Amino acid sequence: MSAHLLSIVMPTHNRPDRLERAARSVLAQDGAELELVIVDDASSDATPEMTDQLACDPRVRIVRNPVSLGPGGSRNQGIAVARGDLLGFCDDDAWLPRAATVILDRFAADPDVGVLTSWHQVVHERTGRTALFRGPLAYGADQLLWFNFVALPFGVIRRAQFPDDLAVDASLPSCEDWDLWLRCAQVRPIATVPDVLYAYHQHGGVRVTRSGSGDLVGRKGFLDKHALSMSPSCRLYHECVVAQIEGGRSALIERLGSAYRTPAVASAAAAVLSAGAAAGAIGTRRRDPGLPARVLAGMLGSRLSGKMPARFGR
Repeated sequence: MSAHLLSIVMPTHNRPDRLERAARSVLAQDGAELELVIVDDASSDATPEMTDQLACDPRVRIVRNPVSLGPGGSRNQGIAVARGDLLGFCDDDAWLPRAATVILDRFAADPDVGVLTSWHQVVHERTGRTALFRGPLAYGADQLLWFNFVALPFGVIRRAQFPDDLAVDASLPSCEDWDLWLRCAQVRPIATVPDVLYAYHQHGGVRVTRSGSGDLVGRKGFLDKHALSMSPSCRLYHECVVAQIEGGRSALIERLGSAYRTPAVASAAAAVLSAGAAAGAIGTRRRDPGLPARVLAGMLGSRLSGKMPARFGR
């Protein structure tokens, strides 16, 4: 494993045009020794031809899955062959110019941090509109048990900081990235760089190979996996979110109402649900999609430290 190499794992499935855009954005990075590991998850279109074109660059390595393994399994295939001590990811999106340089400089300046992510640009492909996602800059594992403050494949891991082999939980059809960031944060600090380094493309289609039912199954799997590490109010919060995904707002209200036999637990979960919903509505009006994450990070940090919850705002 090379301590000076940045390895970027890129799973793909039946989207050669988006693959080319994403790959070119990585290969255009300056100031870093890098390799791009493209994992073709059993594509049945022109993707193999596109990967062959990209492989003309000696920095590109191709892994082909004979059968589809899904996003988690495909990432693990890439992680297994990646040679760099720094491990990053990219899906159907794009690394912006300077991303690698900024991340490398921050790692050099902060030897304790284990994972770095950044602010990002949200690109609505159908409308052409863009928005800036400014997430919270600092959060710990206890906060990540509640909410995925990374929420993107753009996270770069310093592998030497983690004694065990890193792998995505392929049994989770969604939330597998959240699970990875949480497990990393339980070992080493994770931080967000206040710079826009990634373009997240919302195109309305299925990303990589995820199925439409994956959100519910993945959320349930995440809750089951980490329930013992969660406080009662945190578990109830996730149960309410699962209920809402399954049955809508009425199911959420029913689940929350049934929990008021323990008022403190129910009140804490209700406060987080309410704060997230209110911040989401405000963020939509302000075109500030990162507002809910910032509000919840501050609120959860205050609760966990025993202070009063932070008010809404910047």
